[in-house]
Amino acid sequence: MHFILKHFLGHYLFNSKTLWDEFSPEGLCKATMFALLVKEELECWPKHSLRRRSWMTVPEAIQCCPHPWMRQALEEGFSKWHDNGMTSTTNCED
Repeated sequence: MHFILKHFLGHYLFNSKTLWDEFSPEGLCKATMFALLVKEELECWPKHSLRRRSWMTVPEAIQCCPHPWMRQALEEGFSKWHDNGMTSTTNCED
């Protein structure tokens, strides 16, 4: 996927079931979320054989989130940004 990075949505903390070690005995992780403007979809991407891509509305995505921190990112981060007019706060391209 080629995209333009539009806005930093926030940091969201969660506990990982697989990343427990001596430095993080509780498996505490931090996800950093961004809003992206997709410029091009690629047919193949890293891990495309392990993941399924779906385009959906924000309410549909919230219903599909398996973890509370993911729902929080959409409800608080993306929805707040959307309601405030989706102003770009960065123009980094990848």
